[in-house]
Amino acid sequence: MNIGIVGARKYRDRLSVMDLVESLPVDSVIITSGCRGVCTWAKEEAEKRNMKIKVYVPNLKNIRARFEIPKRYYQRNRELVEACDILYAFISQEDGLTGGTKFEVGYARKIGKMVKLHWESGISETLYQYPFPFMDKEYSFLLDWQKFFCEALT
Repeated sequence: MNIGIVGARKYRDRLSVMDLVESLPVDSVIITSGCRGVCTWAKEEAEKRNMKIKVYVPNLKNIRARFEIPKRYYQRNRELVEACDILYAFISQEDGLTGGTKFEVGYARKIGKMVKLHWESGISETLYQYPFPFMDKEYSFLLDWQKFFCEALT
C-alpha cells in the first residue's frame, strides 16, 4: 500500500510521526516530500525499517518567472497525493491546517482519497470522500432525493 505522509514544518511531535511509520506494515511504500520536519522524519524512520520510499520534489528547472515557483510546488503536491492510497497529514497546533498541507488534504478529498489528520494536540480524525448517488449525472433524475438529503443533513 502507498502511504502518503505530509505535514506542517512547524509540527513538533516527532515521536508521533515515528510511531505512525513504526505501525505500518514493512512492505508499505512511504510517499512524502523532501520538506523538513514531518516529511524528513517519516523518511528517516522508513529508512531504519528498510521500507521503500518515494520522495517527491518539485521540478524547478527552466523557471522564467517568480510566480512559476509556487506552481511547481503545487504540482509536486498533486503528484504526491495522486501516488498514495491514503494520506496522513500532521497538523501544527500553532498554525492549524495551512499552506501546502492544506492544499494536499483538500486535493486528496477532491479526488476521493482517504485522509487521516493528526493534530499536534493528539486528536486524530479520518476524512472520507464518498459521493451521494445523485451527484452522478447518470442519476440526475433523483433531484428530489438530492433536496431531501440536503435538508436532512443540514
